[in-house]
Amino acid sequence: MMDPVRHAEQATGRRQSSLVDLWSRVGFAAALSEVTGPHVYRYGALPVPTVAVTLYDVRRHVLIEDGRVRRDASVPAGRFRIGQPGREVVVDAVPAVSSGDLLLMYFGDRLLTEVGSAYGLAGPVALADRVWDVEDPFLALSARRLFEASEAARAGHGLLAEQLALTLAFHVADRYGTPDPARLEPPGALRKGTLDRVVAFIRADPAAAITLSDLAGLAGLGPSQFLRAFKRSTGMTPHRFLLRERVAIAEEMLARSSLPLAEIAIACGFSSQSHLGTAFRAATGTTPARYRRYNGD
Repeated sequence: MMDPVRHAEQATGRRQSSLVDLWSRVGFAAALSEVTGPHVYRYGALPVPTVAVTLYDVRRHVLIEDGRVRRDASVPAGRFRIGQPGREVVVDAVPAVSSGDLLLMYFGDRLLTEVGSAYGLAGPVALADRVWDVEDPFLALSARRLFEASEAARAGHGLLAEQLALTLAFHVADRYGTPDPARLEPPGALRKGTLDRVVAFIRADPAAAITLSDLAGLAGLGPSQFLRAFKRSTGMTPHRFLLRERVAIAEEMLARSSLPLAEIAIACGFSSQSHLGTAFRAATGTTPARYRRYNGD
């Protein structure tokens, strides 16, 4: 079985500075590697569709695929390319800066099949061939956000990380899939009974480490189908809905108890007092301390 983390380390010849390993859960992994000078990366035969984002300016970037030079040019920071499975890939690059980051994202068959099912396809979404040096700010920013979410996932909060991985997969499929999945009919909303069951599950214990797979299972759908159907039904993502419920519980605890903010944060499912403060202010426009001052018993 392919180990994307090992592949990234073998390709770059170094340990990765940051990792997102959702391979066993949703079929997605990402690795961030620091680049400090001229380098030759031998990717070998790519095991799955792989998106490589160069987050630094490259003075000269030579892409060799199956023994043929496909491109020899400078590459601005933020450009990406899609590598197809089975292709022998070598990259010879000379950075224009002293250091920078290379982001590798691995899209497994399980994830691409899940995305395909959300579009009504019988199999995985295929990604377009010969996609090189494309600028896609959303892709790079979302990947950065995914690394942040992965840190929270290690503390037991995996819903956002799974959701972002699926969002990235949908974005790549929508813009670079073949045939164009965006032209297919989108999934419908959840039935009322199904939505009520999912909402009741979240409200029963909002502090629990709820995953996207947990919620999708309640609805009898795959994670990608559920993600889009839930947003169509509620106007928000499952993670946003969960945050709203946690903030509502925090409001009640702030008004009716004298517990320290740090204890309230943990009781409501936030990873820290700072996490509570950020989410609370985004939802209510004020801080937990100020809310307690004006609403406490």
